[in-house]
Amino acid sequence: MNLLNLITHLNKQNGQLEPYTNKTVRKLSDMKNFYYNRNAVEEILAKEDPIIYEVYAVEVSTEEGNLSFATTVLYPGKVGDEYYMTKGHYHSKRNRAEVYLCISGNGRMVLQDENGNVIVTKFDPDDIVYVPPYYAHRTVNVGNKPLIFLAIYPSDAGHDYGTIEEKGFRKIIIEKNGKPAVIDNPRFCK
Repeated sequence: MNLLNLITHLNKQNGQLEPYTNKTVRKLSDMKNFYYNRNAVEEILAKEDPIIYEVYAVEVSTEEGNLSFATTVLYPGKVGDEYYMTKGHYHSKRNRAEVYLCISGNGRMVLQDENGNVIVTKFDPDDIVYVPPYYAHRTVNVGNKPLIFLAIYPSDAGHDYGTIEEKGFRKIIIEKNGKPAVIDNPRFCK
């Protein structure tokens, strides 16, 4: 393996990794089932299809023992009163952990185990969040600038977005009285 091919630069201004092996763009139309207020989703989509976030990944072999990493640029905004967020996912191999490092912006991390136990923590510049095995995780932008963060994860972990799309997270982050608030998700299914 040529180590020079494994060196990547992080552009802190725009959140991109240079070079990256895979770019994913998530628009509201890709996430319409993840927000609790479906009427607000349809109202926005009738006018535009905004980009919610972009992911710049450096993926390596899925052979056990390898690590992949990615930056995410999560834009500011809301769907109704719910802040822009990532889809959130479990790992396909549930026993895989992950580490997140906030580069810029202001956010929250929502972690949930399969029993519905939830941890919500702030996610501001230089914060590092450890996502334990068996926990789904989602990032939420509660600020007015892009939330940029780095994630490092086992290359063989995989992503299970389907469980979250179907069941949701027990807690969601909305704006209430001009500030982020954690509330029960009315669409959560056990």
